Parts: sequence; structure tokens; C-alpha cells
Amino acid sequence: MRKDYLLTDNGVKAIAKQSAPDKVTRHSDGNSLSLIQHPNGSLFWQMSYRYQSVKDIKPKQKTYQIGIYKSSKQVIDSSFKPQVSLKQARIERDKAKALLADGIDPTEHKSVEKNNFEQKDLFKVIATSYLDEKSKTTAKNVQKLQGFLDNHILKHLGDYPIGAITAQDIIKTGLAIQATFEQQGKHTSETAHKCMGLISAIFEYAINTLGYDITNIAIGRNKALRPHKAERMKAVEQHQFPELLRHIDNYIKNHPNGHEQTVAGLQLMTLCFVRTKELRFFEWSEIDYHKNVWRIPAHKMKMRQDHIIPLSPQAIAVIERMRPLTEHTGYVFYNFESNKTYSEAWFNQALQRMGYTGDPYPKMTGHGFRQLASTGLYELKFSKNVIEIQLSHLDQSSVKNRYDLSAHLAERQVMMNQWARHIDNLRTGCAVNFGLLSPEALNNVMTERGRQEMQIVAYEKETLIRYLKSKGVSQEILAKLAEQL
Repeated sequence: MRKDYLLTDNGVKAIAKQSAPDKVTRHSDGNSLSLIQHPNGSLFWQMSYRYQSVKDIKPKQKTYQIGIYKSSKQVIDSSFKPQVSLKQARIERDKAKALLADGIDPTEHKSVEKNNFEQKDLFKVIATSYLDEKSKTTAKNVQKLQGFLDNHILKHLGDYPIGAITAQDIIKTGLAIQATFEQQGKHTSETAHKCMGLISAIFEYAINTLGYDITNIAIGRNKALRPHKAERMKAVEQHQFPELLRHIDNYIKNHPNGHEQTVAGLQLMTLCFVRTKELRFFEWSEIDYHKNVWRIPAHKMKMRQDHIIPLSPQAIAVIERMRPLTEHTGYVFYNFESNKTYSEAWFNQALQRMGYTGDPYPKMTGHGFRQLASTGLYELKFSKNVIEIQLSHLDQSSVKNRYDLSAHLAERQVMMNQWARHIDNLRTGCAVNFGLLSPEALNNVMTERGRQEMQIVAYEKETLIRYLKSKGVSQEILAKLAEQL
């Protein structure tokens, strides 16, 4: 008599924890069910059976693939859950046995079932539903994703049910998109990589939101493409920055039909190095005059997280120049000709009118001010964390990074004031090269920055204590709070 139920849950987990074997190893559970251990570290369930079709002279030995217990990339730890457990594998084995008893080949039956799909299962239908969900983001982002689908992805995958798409289908799609750009003379394509990422996101949406019982086989398939090296954002070099500042200041003089708001907007970008969208939709209500900061709400930020920009006296002066002109609109910058906020291209077009097109001056865009500020602040010896937080590059989703965001605010206030003074010095040609400072002079600068940061922290502490006292908080509690602060 053949024995059945030879494996246990703990026994299978123990096998999974073993080092991968040199060759495929079979662990029998009995009654035709086996756990297959592959040299790449994966484990999966198989059922062996014999079946004779009408075309066969005699029964053939066949294998029915039940499912994966553990993929090669999964790690066995306290949170591990098998994709197909021992119990589930036995149930599927019994179903396959029942089909055999009725004269049905379970492998053929599975193939037929796989091809039975409804219109809603098609990749193009699920992709459309995914974009409807993404409509909560910016219209520009949705338009870009729709372009990836219409121009590149759907012609390859659109008419397939999502459960029938294979890893090779996705790889072939990526290679086809890459080949399209090769024909245009581009050796690597950022679009091909972004399309692969979009396919993976649609699979995740189908699994997590629509409840499809499939595996995201699109993960990692971009490795089949040539690596894409991102081009550096167009911007002038540091030594060309002073000339750019003077061109901005003289914009109205050289372009009499130009808007004063254009000058102010470009000046504010040099001081605050925000993204163009954040500048265009800057509202008066976002200014906190008590702390002299600009608070940008999450929905306006690329990272979808609130952002704080300390405003230097120079930045405040630029903003206040706009108050008589635009305060009644609610926006700091407002295009009265079109009766709406400025377009995405407005400030870039102003730079082009100044000649920053590659001839006679290097190409320059609004985003280039962020690159100039990043390089300049590193040269001024500010810390990486402070710079990256101010550029809103750091992920602030974790508790630690949210704490850092608050803890570095005093340092950022000092940094933004120093950056504004540095820009003033660049205009007049008397900026200090920190690389040429003696160790003693550099130490004095750092000590002075530390003193300024402490003054800001002390002022904030005193302001908070005065406010709480005015609200009737007891002296005892205030004393404890002051001690903790």
C-alpha cells in the first residue's frame, strides 16, 4: 500500500529553509502529490498522473502543475506565507483526480479554463480602470500614462486577458518599445523603462484592488532592457549663474512687453528653488508670516507630502512686490491676459527670450534653478540632509524622516538666508569661494551658523511658551515643557 500524507506544514517549511540543492529534488506527499525543490531556491507542487487521449495508443505519463509554495526570491521568516500551502495543494490534487475519474485531462482542463474570460478581464479594460483611479493625481500625469498605453503598450498586450499574459509577453513588449526608439537613433529609452513600470503597476492594481488571483510577473522585467542613463537637467554652470541673475533683473528693460510677475517669479525661483508647478499655483494663504515660511500643501507637491520653505528677507521682498497686483486673485502670480495662473511653459519661455536656448547661452529651464541651488549649497558646506529636505527629495513617510523635517527647520532657515545673501553677492561679483577658506575661517562660519540656529530655536521656544501662557496653561506645566524643549 502506498502511503499518503507524508509531509507536514513544519516539514515543508524546514525544507524551504534548507540551502538550494544542486539538482531538482522531489519530496513526496503520497497519492501522486510532490513538492519540487529547484536549484534556484523555489519550491512548487506537482501531481504525476497517467492519461490516454483519443489520439494515444496507450496512457502517457504527465505532470500537472498545481502552484508555487515559495518563489526563489522569498525569504522564510516569521511573516512568510506560502503562495499555495500543503492543504491547498492536496485540495487541488483531489480536484485533478476527480477530473481524471471523469476522463478529463486536468492539464487540458486548466488551459481551457484559463482561456475562458470576460471582457472585464482584458488588460486594456483593467488599464483604463487603473487610469480612472489615477485621475485623482495631476491631469498631466494621467495624460502621460495614457500616452504610454496608447502609443506603446496596448498594441502588444491590450487584447489579452491579464491572467493569460506571460513574463515573456511583457519582455517582448519592452524590447519592442526599445526597438522603436532605436529606429529614432536613441540607444536607450527612458520611455521603455517607464512603460514596463506602468505594466507592473497595472498588475498590482488588478491584484490589490480588483482582487485578481494572479502573480505580478511584470516585476523585474525591465532588466531585459538596456539600462537607461538619465540626462542631466538643462542648466547653466555655477560660474554662469551671476550673468543669469543680471539677465533676470534686466528682463523688463530688454523686453518692454514682459510682465513684472515674470521677473518676480524667476527671482523667487533662484531664492526658493521650488518646482515650476509649485510657483505657478503659489497662494497668498500659504504664507505663514509668524514664522516667515511658505507652507505648500501635499496635493501640490510631487511627493504628495506637505513642504515648508523658510523665506529669507529677500524672498519676502519679492513676494510683497506682488501684493498690490495680485492679492485679490488669491494667487501670488496670476496671468491677467488669460485670466488664470501662468502656463507650465511661461517661465521657460522667458528664459528662452533671454537667449538661454543653447545659442548664445546654454539651455536653461525653471527646473535648472534646483540644480544650481543643490550644487551651490553643497559648495557652501551645508549638510546633505538639510539640502535634500529643502529640495523635497527625502521620503518623509517614516516617523524618523518626519522628525528630521521638523528638527532641521532651524538649520534650513539659516541655510535659506545664507543662500539669499550668496545670490546677492553673486550679482555684485563678490561671492566667497568656500573652497579657498582656511580651516580656521571655515570653522568660524560653521560656529556662526550654529549660533544663529540656536537663536531661532530659542525664539520659537519663547514664542510657544508665551502663547500657551496666554491660553491659561499652568506655570507648572509650562516649566516642565520648557525643560523638555
